Amino acid sequence: MSRKTLTAVALLLTIYIAFMLPSVTVAYRMPPGYSGTPIKYGGWLIGKVYMEIRHYMQAIPWAKITITSTDGATTKVTSTNGQGGYRIYLPPGEYKVTVSHSRYTQEYDVTIREDQIYRILNIIIERPDMPEFQDRLAHNK
Repeated sequence: MSRKTLTAVALLLTIYIAFMLPSVTVAYRMPPGYSGTPIKYGGWLIGKVYMEIRHYMQAIPWAKITITSTDGATTKVTSTNGQGGYRIYLPPGEYKVTVSHSRYTQEYDVTIREDQIYRILNIIIERPDMPEFQDRLAHNK
């Protein structure tokens, strides 16, 4: 290697280190308003609501969904969209999900963890007036 090439490479390396190294070593600053306590993230509760109508499972639009935490501190109400789907954001915790449509009600227990992005809960509303549930009605009398 000639002396001129070696000198040019050394000069370029010095310039690179002088301009790039300080930008890499700048100390990280917390964003404004950061309190130092970690945020407890929850997740989305998503799914669809179905009911058997005339021997076919059909999505139920505009069903009312009530979500209550087990300690009673949080209550959220939503409804399904036109295709029977729903989505609601919940902080981590234990919840009771109640779905009601017409005169039918279905309940589920759900846990949302802190590291959970989403939880799928597809709901099938059981109709006690259907022939396959008649044995349950006979035992309740």
